[in-house]
Formats: sequence, C-alpha cells, structure tokens
Amino acid sequence: MPPERSKPAPNASSSTPPPPPRTLNVQKFAESRASELESLHSIVSGRLGGDFRIQRGKRRRTTGHRVARSRRRAKRQKVGDGGGGEGEASGKEEKVSRRARRSKVMRSNPELGFTTAGDGTKRLRTHLWHAKRFAMMKRWGFYLPLGLQGRGRGSRAVLKWLKVGAVAHDASYSLPIQLEGPEGSLKEILGMVLHPSHSGKLEVAEDLSQLVLRGVCFENALLYHAGPHSQLVAPVIYMWRPSFKDDNYVSTEQSISPDGCSSFGRKECINSVRQLWIWIHAAAFDEGLDALRSACEKQMLVSGISVSCNAHEGRIARLELMGAKATQFLQKILHPISKSQRTSEDSEFRNSVLNAFTSSHLQKDYVLDLLQSNAILSLMVHDPREVPCQGTEPACEVSSASHEKILQEEDNLDSNAMVSGDSLKNKEILSTLWSNPENHDIFLSDGKTLWDSSSRINPPIPEDILCRDKHQRRLELFHLNSTNNGRPAIEENCFSRSCPILLLKHAEMGPFLKWWSIIVPLSWVKPFWFSLVSGGANAIGLRERRWIACNNGLPCFPHDFPDCKAYSLFMASEAAAFDRAAELRPLAFRPPRVPIPSPWDSIAASTDKGPDIVRGFKSLDAKSSLTVASFQMFIPRTLKSLNQYLEGIHEKHLLSSNMETSLSEIVGNRKPDYDSGTVDMVLAGKELCLVRVLLHAHKEGVFEDGAIICAPVLADFASWKVRSEKEEDEYQEQWQLQLPQSYIGSYFTQVDSGKWELQLPKDEASQQSFRWPIGFITTGFVHGSSKPVAEAFCESNLLSFVRRQQWSQTQSRRPEIFVLVRNMRSASYRRAIARVVIELQNDDLHFI
Repeated sequence: MPPERSKPAPNASSSTPPPPPRTLNVQKFAESRASELESLHSIVSGRLGGDFRIQRGKRRRTTGHRVARSRRRAKRQKVGDGGGGEGEASGKEEKVSRRARRSKVMRSNPELGFTTAGDGTKRLRTHLWHAKRFAMMKRWGFYLPLGLQGRGRGSRAVLKWLKVGAVAHDASYSLPIQLEGPEGSLKEILGMVLHPSHSGKLEVAEDLSQLVLRGVCFENALLYHAGPHSQLVAPVIYMWRPSFKDDNYVSTEQSISPDGCSSFGRKECINSVRQLWIWIHAAAFDEGLDALRSACEKQMLVSGISVSCNAHEGRIARLELMGAKATQFLQKILHPISKSQRTSEDSEFRNSVLNAFTSSHLQKDYVLDLLQSNAILSLMVHDPREVPCQGTEPACEVSSASHEKILQEEDNLDSNAMVSGDSLKNKEILSTLWSNPENHDIFLSDGKTLWDSSSRINPPIPEDILCRDKHQRRLELFHLNSTNNGRPAIEENCFSRSCPILLLKHAEMGPFLKWWSIIVPLSWVKPFWFSLVSGGANAIGLRERRWIACNNGLPCFPHDFPDCKAYSLFMASEAAAFDRAAELRPLAFRPPRVPIPSPWDSIAASTDKGPDIVRGFKSLDAKSSLTVASFQMFIPRTLKSLNQYLEGIHEKHLLSSNMETSLSEIVGNRKPDYDSGTVDMVLAGKELCLVRVLLHAHKEGVFEDGAIICAPVLADFASWKVRSEKEEDEYQEQWQLQLPQSYIGSYFTQVDSGKWELQLPKDEASQQSFRWPIGFITTGFVHGSSKPVAEAFCESNLLSFVRRQQWSQTQSRRPEIFVLVRNMRSASYRRAIARVVIELQNDDLHFI
C-alpha cells in the first residue's frame, strides 16, 4: 500500500489564499502589468502600422453632437434650478418635441384609464411594444395590433406555435359592464337581454348554474336588445361576484334549489345585493351598454328597484393565453400568496404548513388541468418580473410530522389525479376547493379590490427601480461597493409587489387549444405581458387570432356574426378600405369588384324557388334579376331557440295541425315528409333562418372569404361517390363545372342604391352551369392547416332540400350535406362537405 500523505498543518503555506480586495487601484494594477501591456501595445501598433487614427471611410459620427448635448444638458439644469433660459428671456415658453412628448406618454403607467391620441383614439398599455413589431390599425376606438409585419401570411407558423407552445394576445379592448343591485332584479334583467340566462327555467345543468350564481364559474351567452324579436348585439361572457362566504348561501351538503339558493334562505338570497360583470367586445360596447341600461330602466318601471349599470372601463384588463403548453406558461409567472399569510402574522406555523401544501400543489399540472371548464380562480400573486419571494416557497421550518402529512396528502392527490375521470374532476377537485374555500384561500378569494371601483390598487414597481435593485444585488454578490449613493428609496405606499388577478379557464375546443384568460388591473398589464413574452409565449394580433378560431371551428366576432350591427359596420369599413386600395392601382391592374359584405338578400330571393333549386335553372321562370325589398335574418345558436322559432312559424303560417315543417327533423337527421304548400307559406314572410356550418373540401379546393355556397343539381350528387385514386383522377377530368368568364363579372351587379343584385344567366352555356346560392362563407381556409375548415352560414330550408335529394339519390342517411362552393373571382365550382354545428353540439355559444 502506498504510504499515506501527511496532512498539512492548519497554518501552513498551502492554506486558502486571502480573498481579493473589495476595491481595486487601477494605477497600481497597470504598473504591475506594465510589461504585458507594452507587449500588447506593440502587437496592435504593428498591425495598424503605427497609425491609431480611425480611417475616414469607417467614421460614422463627428464630435459636434457632444457640444450640442452639453448645451442641452446645461440648459435643462439651469431651468430645473429655477433660472431662466433663452426661451424665458425672450418671453416664449420652450416647446418640447413631439418625440419627447410621445415617449413620456407611452412609457407612463397610470393607475386608471387608457392613454389617448390627439383624435381620442385609445392605446393599449402594450401599444409601444406592439407598434415596434406589429402592423397597427385604428379600429373600434383603439389602436390595435392587426398582425405581424409582412403581407398577411405566416399562418403555418402560428398553428405550429399553438401546437408546440402557446400564444398570447392582449384583449384589453374587450371591456366589462358592471351591474349592481338585488339578485332578483339582476336575474330579471338577464332574462330580458341574455340568451340563455339563469332566470326562470335553466337551459344548462343545475350543477353549473349553482356554480355560476355563486361566482366560481362564468358562462357564455348572447346579448340581445330588450323586447320581442330583437336584434343580436354581441356574444358576451358574464360572471357573478363570488358570494360563497355570504351567510345567505349554504354549503353544497345542504339542499340547494336550481336557482342557487337554499329552501330556507330563498328570500334573503333574492334580496341580497350582488355584482355582475358582462364582458363585451369593443365593436359592440356602446350598443351593449345602451341595451343593458334600457333593460335596467324597464326593470325599474316594473319593480321600482334601481339597478346601477356602469362601464367598468379603464380599470381592469384581460390577457389571453392559448396553446398546448398554456398551463405550463401560467405556472412560470403565477406565484400565489395565501390570504392567511397576508392577513395574520401571529400564526407562523399554520401559514408555513398552508404555503407548503397549496403552493406545491399549484405548481403541478393536474391542479389546473382538472378544473372544470369555465372555472374562475381568484388569486393574489407576486410580481411576475421578480423571483418568487420566500413566502411562496415551501417552508423549511415545518416540523417533520407536518411535513410527512403534507407529503402523504400530495401522494393521495397524485394517485387520485392519475386514476380520476370526469366524475372525480367535478366531485373531488371542485368540492375540495369550492365547498370549503376557507381551507383553500389561495385558490378562492373575494377579489374585493378588483370588483369594488372605490378600492385603490397600487401600480407595480417601475422597471428602472427593479433594474437598480437587481444591479445592487449583483454588486453585493461580488462584494463590491454600492452605487446607490444619494438616491431616494421607493415609497412602499405608492407601489406594490403583488396584485389580485382572476384566472378564467375556457372550454377546450380542440386538442391543442387550452385557453386561459387573465384578468388583471390595468396598471399591471405590462408586467404580466412582458413576463409571458419573455417566458416563451408568442404574441399574436387580430389576424392570427382569427386564424386560430377558424382552425378550431369557433366563430370570431364580428366576422362570423352576420346578424349583428357590428358586423355590418365592420364590413362597410372593409369595403371602403378595399375601394381606396383599388383606386391607387391602374385600371388594367385593378381586381374585379365583389360584394362586401355578402349579399344575403340574394338567398332570400332563392327561397322562393323552394325545392326546385336542385332541378337546375331550366325548370324555373327566367328573370333578369332577383331582388328582395326587405328581409329578416335569424340565426339559432341553441336547439331551444330553433324549436321556439319553428313553433312561432307554425302558429303564424300553418292552416292545419297535420302540416309540419321539416326543419326540426333536419337537426335530428330524420327523413321528413315534404309538403310544398307548407314551405311556400313559411317563406312568404321573407324570414331567413340561417344555420352555421363547417365546410371541408372534397378532394381539392381552397375556399376564400365571401365564397358562394350553391346547391348541386341531381346530376351532381354522383361526383361525391367514393372511388379509388385512379378512378377519381379520371372522373375529375370528366367532371368540371365552370361558369363562363363573361358571366363572372356580372354575377352580382351593384345598382344605384348601393345594393348588389343577383343577375340570372341569359345564354344557354351560363344557364347549364348556373347553381342556386344557398349561403356564403364568412371565414375561409387557413393556409398551412392539416385539416382546413371554413365557416359559413346557409339557409336552413334550402339546406334541407339539398339533404333530402341527397338521401334519395345516394340511398344513404349520412349527416353530411353535399354542396358546391365557388370563390367570388373564380369560375370553377368545388365540391364540399358541410356539417351543421348545432347537430354536432347542443349549442353554439363559444366564440373567440
């Protein structure tokens, strides 16, 4: 064995050298390294030939700016000290440049209100960040990011971001309206303007209705004007202020009626004062506010009880996070603080145990994933720009027995999460978090500072102060002297390192669409936005947001809501922008004009033909054009609204009880018994009942916005037959349906009044290739999608005629409907397969 080495004495020369001094004398350091510096100087001098002057071709700036800068600095210092400058001597006030004024406004972060431009247009808090990277557009009273810079492409990359990561969108332009009053009066108002609502008979599950009324879930609905046969305003999201700590409400173990109150506390529950938020898109905000105020006035005339209706604008904002890894991104930036930790300081042991339990569980994926759709989490979180404070870390001073108990509870929850199904999600997680909120106050809180407009929310610490503190910590790490000499300390009363938020979990409408909304105070938008973007989330604008909606089969407001006033105003602005862009081109290069928006009245004219639309043009009386003086548009988005519409049609038009319309049978996929007299009477009122459909191309084709959906004739149904690839190629060469080029430009003609009329064909070639329109596409294909889908609206009766003939021709009862699609500027018809949305699901209330 080798001899063991003797250990050196503690005071030997091989001991650890002393640490370097905290201060460094540069002159002494240079003297000790003089030989090394001289050798380095000789090497550089040899390479430059002894000429250390900058070459004239490589000079970028002169030294004149130094003199001007020193003059400006001296002038500002003189004015700041109270002395008069040149402007004061001449009697004129010094003007600040536009760049300096805009920079000061852009970088400011006031507690309330949006910053505005000279014409009153509002700017988002992230306007400066978006303006450097996105194409900005003035729309709906805001400067909004339209999309990434370029020619409007990049959809393939956006869909990839959604699949492998997450995307973030600043939706601060969606504004809330707050209603406050007795709960019974609020329910009556919601029954007037919202569909569906929780007043009277519920159209949703009782469990969900209880959670919505208690304020732990939100709900999607449609906002209408008060009154019968009123027009749709916009789709909305409404949420009640949490009331689970109110004495008028009981726990879930007691008997609760479907309206959310116990049997013995119903009277107190109805008379309790509640608050309600209704989130409306900026395109319909003014119209929605007028509709709600009108409903409040009607309710006051009936009951004599006043309900306040105020715009909650400029106080809170909403950020959206979507994607497969949206939950992981949330866990990076959210570091909650328990309420017990904020309020009680004497029970340190209890707080440490609670922090170790709740914080460790919130950082796990399944806690947020197992929450029910439409869930609301009210949290108090740390500033996401800072490293989590010690209070959010699992406490180290917990006793061993308590620590073992915590680990045992974690293991139990882990095992339950792995084997749980939908029932365990609703029972275990919801009952644990929402039935006993006092034991899990990190997940649920009353959110008083967000709901009360009188409560003051301190803004976050400015960025320069955070950078200064970070720099100071780095100096302390390297044992260097502090550079913060003479600088005033921050006032803790003016700024805050934590803020309240509301976390909304939307329903997952696709395999890669996990959708969260973060409601934060308006002054806290920048910290959360910068944390999301710097953490890896990709920012998107309005254009990319619409791509995501279409790719997942969701309607995007206002593009896919043709029965709203906001849709008409938006499409009118789009048509004006298209005309202005076309006028800038020479006549030879101008694109052919197409109707914007889609001429829905041409479909109303087609309904007069009834089932003859599938028999071609020759069987009908030829006219020069088809026009309709006026028509009403109705789009049912729930099965109940569709049934109510059909019942009203029966009562108004049917002469005998044995004649029934087939529209309800269409939804149920049952083959109806057709009565031509019934349909003629139903269509006499020129009422269009449109249904939203999803279109997929059959074999080939790309569908654009505004494309026409046409009904195939009897001879066209054979083209959808399933064939082999070789047979399909041979058949495709034989089956080519095209309009003559001379007829494309005159298909729709604009008259003096500005309306577009459908011009019927006159020559034989155009008549043979003519197909009757039954609908229009509102959102076309998204390029780069693996399964492209288009969103459209078709007339329900005309769609039923097509399905009926399809069943008789193919001898098959398939739910898909065969239709033809032709882009506005194209002559070729493409085969497509349509699916009615309300057949796939009970309601169509989700939107983006």
